[in-house]
Amino acid sequence: MIDLSSLPLLSSTVLAPVDVVAGLGVAWLLVRPRTRRTWWRWVGLGVVVGGAAALLATWWFGDVQDVVGVAPTLVDRIWIAALGAGLGLVVVGLVRTRWWRKVVAVVAAVVFVLATGLAVNRDGGVYQDLAQALGRETVPALADAGTAPPASASSTAFDPTLWSTWHAPAGMPEHGRYGSVHIAGTVSHFAARDAIVYLPPAALVADAPALPVMVMMSGQPASPESVVGPGHLVETLDAFAARNHGLAPIVVVPDQLGADADNPMCVDGPLGDSATYITTDVVDYMTSHFHVATGPRAWTVGGFSQGGTCSIQFASARPDLFGSFIDVSGELGPSIGTRQATVDGGFAGSDAAYEAAQPQAIMAAKAPYPDTTAFFAVGQNDTRYGRIMTENSAAAERAGMSVTRYVSPGSAHDWTTATNGFAHGIGALYPRLGLADSVQQP
Repeated sequence: MIDLSSLPLLSSTVLAPVDVVAGLGVAWLLVRPRTRRTWWRWVGLGVVVGGAAALLATWWFGDVQDVVGVAPTLVDRIWIAALGAGLGLVVVGLVRTRWWRKVVAVVAAVVFVLATGLAVNRDGGVYQDLAQALGRETVPALADAGTAPPASASSTAFDPTLWSTWHAPAGMPEHGRYGSVHIAGTVSHFAARDAIVYLPPAALVADAPALPVMVMMSGQPASPESVVGPGHLVETLDAFAARNHGLAPIVVVPDQLGADADNPMCVDGPLGDSATYITTDVVDYMTSHFHVATGPRAWTVGGFSQGGTCSIQFASARPDLFGSFIDVSGELGPSIGTRQATVDGGFAGSDAAYEAAQPQAIMAAKAPYPDTTAFFAVGQNDTRYGRIMTENSAAAERAGMSVTRYVSPGSAHDWTTATNGFAHGIGALYPRLGLADSVQQP
């Protein structure tokens, strides 16, 4: 049996044939049956009504109702309008033709939906292959990925000049290792999926140095696998390590959601104590299983979209724990929809608790921040989150944080922005983390 799980969904070798078949379907459906003198009238009506209905639905659900928290891009709108027009043509083919043309119309409808789905997926860079799209991608356990967690771990005071004292030993691996680990909600009782841990080459040798730690989170809906798949985090870290004698942060990608469709908003509340899970259970696991550096300057929290929101929440609330954060396309604050829905569902109806959980409120209350570094990133075409980035980064500056901003060229609220934002954010923090003497460019 052919295994299609690794089928590259972003590749033109997959998209182009589907688009060609879709085009042939359109051409076939446009052929006028001999007995239908009013054929073109019906075709025009179907295409116009279908396309208009698709655009209206895109506007209503994407812009007005904001069902996924992100406005559709121009590419999305064009393809969805084309899909609506194509399905309108299909309806005409089903109603106004003989049975064998009806069969072709049904097949064409399937191909139209597939072509649109692939195009929208490529625009957002969401699913790299079929396994990811079907939720079947698995990351092997860390021990099976080439290395096991150390038999003993320890925490050592942060060394800001590690880059100058570290000498890579002979035989050090060329690449880091990553794999899944189970981090139990011992204190929080939060039911999290397995996390992913990345160990750089410098962590894979005898007498490894105490390395800084990054806690990186996905958006929602997503999973830890999304950060190392469409987010390309491992490739980014390996590239930095290769240029810096194997030095890179030890990175953990925990599950702050519990499930793709869940959003406990990185607070402790009715939807789960995900804040305690990240700041206590995950931190305790990393310090007890790996040789890591201690102190807030050695610890960074970051993420994309909902994960970016979490990063500014945690870093602003716990400067004693996280000295830096990377917020890529984060929201203004925790949200599961409207303000009222968020207050009721996530804060047990307490407006005061909701207000207190907003990052800008936390920063205003805890300011000044004498030693917190903030990195904000957003896609050039992401006007909605661009405004949010401007507001939150300005609030961070007012609170005394050291702020860097980055705009990902030509991208929007998508995994291209996440990939670029992660890379530039990690590179900007290399000197602060003691891993290099200057900012590292991707």
